[in-house]
Amino acid sequence: MLRIRSRLGYRRWKRGFDGRILLIFFSMVLLFLLLKNCNARRENRFDYALNTVSRDFSPLVTSVLQRQKTENSINTQLLYAAYMTLFDNRAYDDKAEVRRRLLRSFYTEGKDGPVPVSDTDQIFNNIQAEFSVTVDSGLRREIVNLSKEIAPGYLNAADLLRKNLKSGDGAKNNIGLVNFAWNALSCKSGYIFGAAGQTVDGSFLEQQKARFAGVERAGLSKEQCDSILLRFGGRPSFDCGGLIKAYSWLDESTGEIVRGRPDATPDCTANDLYALAQVKGNISEMPETPGLGVHKDGHVGIYIGGDEVIEAEGSAYGVVKTRLWGRGWEHYFRVPKITYVQNGTYLIHNRKITLYDGKIAG
Repeated sequence: MLRIRSRLGYRRWKRGFDGRILLIFFSMVLLFLLLKNCNARRENRFDYALNTVSRDFSPLVTSVLQRQKTENSINTQLLYAAYMTLFDNRAYDDKAEVRRRLLRSFYTEGKDGPVPVSDTDQIFNNIQAEFSVTVDSGLRREIVNLSKEIAPGYLNAADLLRKNLKSGDGAKNNIGLVNFAWNALSCKSGYIFGAAGQTVDGSFLEQQKARFAGVERAGLSKEQCDSILLRFGGRPSFDCGGLIKAYSWLDESTGEIVRGRPDATPDCTANDLYALAQVKGNISEMPETPGLGVHKDGHVGIYIGGDEVIEAEGSAYGVVKTRLWGRGWEHYFRVPKITYVQNGTYLIHNRKITLYDGKIAG
């Protein structure tokens, strides 16, 4: 009798155990499907924001950036998120007018041009005042959270990268190089190994990933490519040498960057750029000449004056402005095929500087 009861208990326990296993299994399947659906929705929102919304806003955002003289840029991720959450619906028929009015909530008109609003709550307050809508704390959190899943978006980079160049005959000089570097910085340009101005999108990332397969320093794993697309999607991309070469290859009449243009800086590595330079020296002896290249093993940047450098630092950072000292620079050099002007007054990123014997005076 005891044995029979034991077997009955075992069978009941086994049925219960099997039921729990099935419940856990189906719960895991359901969780997997929910996560897959969430990821699909997130990807769909990302693609829609980048390939539809940012393209619709591109002419307006480009126009503001062309007039802007400050270093800060409009928070386009928040702009697209606000549009998608609040206005991308049937209640608003004239979407072009909505986009124009919404963008005005993200900057003010200063004496020297547009000044981006940096305070998020002020942007939401501006939207409320402009559209007579209520954007409560819950909506604000929703929009901010969505903005973190959106890329900066497309611009008319061909126009923005030519800002303040105006060399007329297309001759390349150090002032133009510095302004080109500033333009790349203002565009929030990204870093992609082997890039020289190409737009950050999925197809270019896949192209470079295949081209540099097995090159670990290229930093083009799937995870890294996804991160680059999120941080810089729609913007121009460069690697460190590509930032210099792209200016030399730029056709200023069209905005097209043509690799291998006649009499242009050769397509070579960062170390080769330094090796080819006719004028170079120790970084401690560098003159106050804007547009000099700065070099350390495997990496170059562009000296812009005032102990500052613009460089394409890496896939996690993109094009950034850094201090000259503390970055490990070892050498300076004159970039091959770039003319270094000696005297005169020039505009560098909306600031006039005077050169005397090739150096910034004063």
